[in-house]
Amino acid sequence: MTHEIDLRNEFGPRLTDGSEAYRFRVSKIDAYLAICDQVVVDFTGIRSANSSFVNALISGLFEQHGAQTLDKLVFRGCLPTIQVLVQSAVDLGILKHSERAATGH
Repeated sequence: MTHEIDLRNEFGPRLTDGSEAYRFRVSKIDAYLAICDQVVVDFTGIRSANSSFVNALISGLFEQHGAQTLDKLVFRGCLPTIQVLVQSAVDLGILKHSERAATGH
């Protein structure tokens, strides 16, 4: 089963509020990663975003579940500037996951 999330529909064309992104991730993405084969996060129509929003939306998923999250999570419709933010958030989450595993926390 595939679950698709249309960010423009949820937040409009500008993604700026990190605390809003965190609440959305916890309530609308985390659960679907557990039960779906694939979760598509669609950035189509998003004109701008900041790192606070993108990190809160994405980084925690990888911090919690590790790099294998890439097997289930798909990012669609990213403008080049947003691609950079998404990649940075993925890298940050994987780094934090690795650090936690190394220290046992």
